[in-house]
Amino acid sequence: MRRIGLLCGTFDPVHLGHIKVAQACLTALYLDKVLFVPLERSFTRLADASPRHRAEMIRIAISGIKGLEVSDAFAETGARHEVDILASFKKSYPDAEFVYMIGANKAASVPTWKNAEALFRQCSFAIFPRMGYNARELSHFLISHGARASVIPVEQLSMSSVQIRAQIRLLSDAPGKLAGDVAEYIASNGLYQPDYDRMVSQAVSPARFVHSKGVRQTAVRLARRYSLPMQKAGVAGILHDCAKNMELSRLQTIAKRAKLPLDPLTLSSNALLHGPVGAQVAKTRYHILDVHILDAIRYHTTGRAGMRALELAVFVADAIEPSRKYPGLQVVREQAEEDLRLSALTSLVGTQEFVKTKGLRNSPLSFQAVEDLSRRLKTLTIEEDFGHIKN
Repeated sequence: MRRIGLLCGTFDPVHLGHIKVAQACLTALYLDKVLFVPLERSFTRLADASPRHRAEMIRIAISGIKGLEVSDAFAETGARHEVDILASFKKSYPDAEFVYMIGANKAASVPTWKNAEALFRQCSFAIFPRMGYNARELSHFLISHGARASVIPVEQLSMSSVQIRAQIRLLSDAPGKLAGDVAEYIASNGLYQPDYDRMVSQAVSPARFVHSKGVRQTAVRLARRYSLPMQKAGVAGILHDCAKNMELSRLQTIAKRAKLPLDPLTLSSNALLHGPVGAQVAKTRYHILDVHILDAIRYHTTGRAGMRALELAVFVADAIEPSRKYPGLQVVREQAEEDLRLSALTSLVGTQEFVKTKGLRNSPLSFQAVEDLSRRLKTLTIEEDFGHIKN
C-alpha cells in the first residue's frame, strides 16, 4: 500500500520551512510522496496571492526534489474541512494510506474539526515542531482522542508566511526563508506589494503598460543575476514609466511645484522630463521612499555618472525588455549577461547616435554617464565596482 503525506495550507508564500518539513516527513515516515495541497483560504484569512500564483510558487520551490508534488485541486474550491479533503483524496488514491502533516501550533484544535472521528479513520497525523509548542505532548493528546499521531524528527519551524510577507512588503527578498527562484517569481509578478499593476495600468497606455511589465520582469532577472535586491528592482521596473504618458505641460507643472533642479533642455522634453517627474510621482502618489528605487526611476532614460548597480539593472532592463526592437539590440542583451556596465554603455552610445540623427540634443547627464562607465570598465572589475557579486 502506498503511503502519501498531505501538507495542506495557503502557502502564501511557500517557504523553505515547508520544504524541510516535507522532506523530513518523506524520509522519516517512509512515504512514497508528499503532496502540497494549497487551499483557497485558512480558517482566519483569505490568501493574498491568487491560487494560480501560489500553486506555481510551490512548483518552482519543489522542482527537481524527488517525492514532492503539488495538487491544486482545492485551491479555488473553497474547501475548508480536512475530512472532505481526505475523502476526495481517498477517491483519487483508493489504495493509499494517508499521513496528514500539521504544525504543533494547530494540533490541539484537531479534535474540534468537523467529523474528527471520521477523519481519524481516514489518516494518521504527523506533527512538526513549532516554537513555543511541545510537539511530543500534543501527539499524546491526539492519541488520547483516538487519532494515530507521531512527531516528525525535524528542528522546530520558526519561520512563517506571515513574517515573509511582511519582509517582502519592506522590499526584502527574505534570504534564508525563500528559495531564490520563488523570491524572483514574487518580484517579477509584484506579489505582496501594493497593486502597482492596477495603478500603473490606469496611468499609462496599454502598450506602455506591457513595456513596464517587461521591464519589471527583466530588471528582476538581472537583479538575481547580479545579486541585487529583486523586490526593489521589481518595484522600480513597474513604476519607471509612471509619468511617461503625461502631457509635457503636466510634467512641467509637477517639476515646478516640486522645485526639481532641472536644466532647460530637460524641462522642454517629455523624453527627458518623465524620468525625474516619475520619481517625484513615485514618491508622492505611490509612496516610494527608497532612494535606490527613486534614483533608478529618475535616471532610467539619461543615466548619470556614478550609477549604482540597481540603477544600471533598471536602465538596461528598459533597453532590452522583451518587446523592444531596434538595431543592435541582441548585442546589448548579450552584454547584459556579462557586465551591466558595458551593456548600459553600449545602450547609451546607441541612443546618443539615434538622438543626433533626429536633430535633437542629448542630455549632459548621458555624456557624463558614458565617461563614467568608460572609466569604470577600464579600472574596475564588476566585482570591485559592485562589491558583492555572486555568480
